[in-house]
Amino acid sequence: MPNQHLPYYTIASNSISEGEYMEKEKVFQQLFSMSFTPMLVMNMDGDIQILNEACCHLFKTTEERLLSCNVFEEPNRFFIEKHEVEPLRKQEEEVVLLKKKVDQQFPMHIHIQRTEGDIPLLVVQWKEFSSSIEKQEEVIRKMKQYKQFVQQSQDAFIVTREGRIQYLNPAGVKLLGGEKKEEYIGRPWLHFIHPEHLEIVKERMVQLMNGMSVRPRVDVKLLTKKGVVIIESSATKIKFEGQDAIQYIIRDVTDRKKYDEMASKSEKLTMVSKLAAGVAHEIRNPMTAIKGFIQLLKASKQYNEEYNDIMLEELNRVESIIQEFLTLAKPKIENSYHPKSLNQIIRHVTLLLDTHANYKNCRIINEISDEITIFCEENGLKQVFINLIQNALESMSKGTVKVTVEKRNEYGMVIIEDEGCGIDEQSLARLGEPFYSTKQTGTGLGLMISYRIIEQHQGHISFASKVGVGTKVEIALPYIKEPVNIS
Repeated sequence: MPNQHLPYYTIASNSISEGEYMEKEKVFQQLFSMSFTPMLVMNMDGDIQILNEACCHLFKTTEERLLSCNVFEEPNRFFIEKHEVEPLRKQEEEVVLLKKKVDQQFPMHIHIQRTEGDIPLLVVQWKEFSSSIEKQEEVIRKMKQYKQFVQQSQDAFIVTREGRIQYLNPAGVKLLGGEKKEEYIGRPWLHFIHPEHLEIVKERMVQLMNGMSVRPRVDVKLLTKKGVVIIESSATKIKFEGQDAIQYIIRDVTDRKKYDEMASKSEKLTMVSKLAAGVAHEIRNPMTAIKGFIQLLKASKQYNEEYNDIMLEELNRVESIIQEFLTLAKPKIENSYHPKSLNQIIRHVTLLLDTHANYKNCRIINEISDEITIFCEENGLKQVFINLIQNALESMSKGTVKVTVEKRNEYGMVIIEDEGCGIDEQSLARLGEPFYSTKQTGTGLGLMISYRIIEQHQGHISFASKVGVGTKVEIALPYIKEPVNIS
């Protein structure tokens, strides 16, 4: 009968007493029996000496039957050939075999280790029954596909480590204006960044290497042999050749930026022309009042404080309207994002559009429940809100546009609701497409630009509408949680 003890642990018997040895052997025996890893111990001729319950479960038979088996005589059951363990006879310590049953999807990982002692024994473990090898092959296959994709991509892939370029694909070489990647390997990445954006890129690099989250995409100016180009880039921390590195995926958006700027200017001119008549009327009314009071003062030849207060109030209103009107004509300044009060932006916009609403026999009401501060480019957001509120007013012959400002989860929400004609589902799905508009004289550029501006602010716009009832627009913008000084 095969030995039921674990003789391969007897190497410890020289350093401990017999009692201690027996106790330790008992513990080892328990651990061996309780292990979920199928294991057996056999001699160099393949005779099984001991095995655990997991091994019985693997081979779907009893311990007694397995103990009567010889591993080498039943290779179809144990998947071990005698010649495969020959290296263990020549002082090799372990052998790893990979075998696969015909009826099994995944290979078996068989680990055979030789024990030390007067009588060498072999410990066999079926360590895992998984897709480890197939997974490795799948990983290698996907890596090859990814490498091929990177090489053929029209987007530039650039990897930097410790601030120096380690890899770039053909599109990256083309972007920088070179002919071979060797021209750029090892060169400092920051040498190619425009001074205007140098601090932003440096900060992102530090944040990425420290495991901090950064904005998914940023627009940066790049210095190349072809001149200055505008790029849209995303960056992620990766392992490159076993070390931490940053991978940039870069797209040249110079031409797109020029088109966007032209479209934005066109839309802005259209907006200003629409507002001009209303602004002129709004200025004429207080100016008429001021002129009348001046004539009264001239006739009475006496100072009247009440007249003076009314005239100052009317002049202040004229000044605020002119200021808001001129804001639209201001050129956009790059990186002009600052903490601003969303509530104040909405108040300014509705003040500017009140006259337009009165012309349409409509009114605008504000419902502001929370003070919300956002990090934004103010003029861009005003352009969005003017566009959306104008659309709401133009959808009605009379009625009310309600503008609500509130907090919702991580976002400051601006909700614009009208009582207009509404939009059908088919048209609703196409909103934001260039040159698609529900208005006969519309170009569709206004909404397209609005979508883009909100996306640049890491926000989103959603529409809900019912024909004959009205339309609801929700603009979500991430707000600043910590108190800041608002410029």
